[in-house]
Amino acid sequence: MSKHNLIKDKLKPALDSVHVPQDVPLASALLSRLVIRDKSSEEHVQPSNMSLTFSIEQTERVTLAAGRNNIGTLLFHPIPNDESHHTVAHVDWLGITLRLPEGKGIDWLFQELKSVFDLAVTRVRHTGWNGYLHRADIGKLGLVAWGGKAQRGTAHIEINGTGCAHISDWRQVQSWGTQHFARITRIDLTHDDLEGIQCNIDRVLEWQSSGGFNCGGRNAKVKLAGDWHDCTEGRTVYIGTRGNKMLRCYEKGKQLDDPASRWFRVELELRNKNRLLPWDMLTRAGQYLSGAYPCLAFLSAEQCKLRTTQKATDISLESMTGNAARLSGKAINVLMHLHCEDANVVVDLLRRDRIPKRLEPYEEHLKAMHDRKPTS
Repeated sequence: MSKHNLIKDKLKPALDSVHVPQDVPLASALLSRLVIRDKSSEEHVQPSNMSLTFSIEQTERVTLAAGRNNIGTLLFHPIPNDESHHTVAHVDWLGITLRLPEGKGIDWLFQELKSVFDLAVTRVRHTGWNGYLHRADIGKLGLVAWGGKAQRGTAHIEINGTGCAHISDWRQVQSWGTQHFARITRIDLTHDDLEGIQCNIDRVLEWQSSGGFNCGGRNAKVKLAGDWHDCTEGRTVYIGTRGNKMLRCYEKGKQLDDPASRWFRVELELRNKNRLLPWDMLTRAGQYLSGAYPCLAFLSAEQCKLRTTQKATDISLESMTGNAARLSGKAINVLMHLHCEDANVVVDLLRRDRIPKRLEPYEEHLKAMHDRKPTS
């Protein structure tokens, strides 16, 4: 029996339920099942006070791939919005899996991380990670994992948002990943509105009510989280499902402990579960974020990762200073009296090595701020 007929027999019950004519190709028949209109999406009525309207758009194209045991698998391909500029978003998380080249060991991958990504392995641990037997840390910027029979000779690189900010040449990373047939397993694409003008909680709720998260005829799941009572600690709207396609829209400044901040973040998390994540997402981040949902097509503000890092550092420093004054201000006052207003003595008594955990992601930026200060 041919592979085509075997796949068709496996999926016959599903296809029969759709009443597809016999002369329609198998792939077309499967694609016809993707646009499923439930009652809520068909009967959705635009609120009278909403002026926003969004067309129902296909945000991903779909192909049929042969999976294990010759069972057909639907593979989703994100569609970028070519009308947007690639700089309206930046990469804020990256997971990569690859098979080490023949004759190459893990030391080769460590060297590639340094030369291509400008990231250095700082410590090899005696523990594994997510099924891998071995793990090495890239400082506080990410990790490398390898080893294990179930992993079939692959290695994995996970780079967090702070680590992504260290990468200056995404085109070089893209070329490297393509050359070594690596797979992107997770990528986060982020747009920051530091003043909360174009993107904010109220606007996101408008988008939801106006069908802005409707893709191919289906409304994405929406979930609210955070401080919706006092609205001082940050609110979040989740669209979609984690582990597949998730859009997080949240008050970033308030999350960093600044109740007055208007900084708002829109963050798309994509994983490779039944989804092909192309390498050009690294250099066309804004176009892929803009194409993820109809309501994001308007994004136009160019992103500057350095500016957002500076903003986060300033908020964290101000919050840390306020907390220290509230918790230890009176104690410092007493110590100053006891030591004849000698601040050096008091600082020596209170000072501790290392930095607070909340400032760890911005450690390199803090060093740069110190180096820029003029010496007396």
